[in-house]
Amino acid sequence: MKEIKVDISDLTIKLPPTHLIVSKEEYQTLQKQSSQGQYMTLNEVLELLSVSRPWLLENVLYRADIRQEIDIDLSPNGFVKYPQNKGGRYYFLASRTREYFEKHFAQIFKV
Repeated sequence: MKEIKVDISDLTIKLPPTHLIVSKEEYQTLQKQSSQGQYMTLNEVLELLSVSRPWLLENVLYRADIRQEIDIDLSPNGFVKYPQNKGGRYYFLASRTREYFEKHFAQIFKV
């Protein structure tokens, strides 16, 4: 016997009032909207990517080709504010940061 068929047409499933069922597309849209206008620190980006600070600096933030794309002072489409001096803070636009690493995963990690 390869298959068992069960008729569950009269089955009712009750969700608790704290839960909803939404489509995957709507869920992804809600996720994107939740990070719009939010900023991330360097530590939050390190946590998101699960990489070390030296690795991120060397393979992403200090790479001239990538910096040309992401630095707000070098590109109108940039989304990273580089520190003005040594020891200063980086600021990342959360939605664009997540999008960038999703889109460029292979390019970055082939280094």
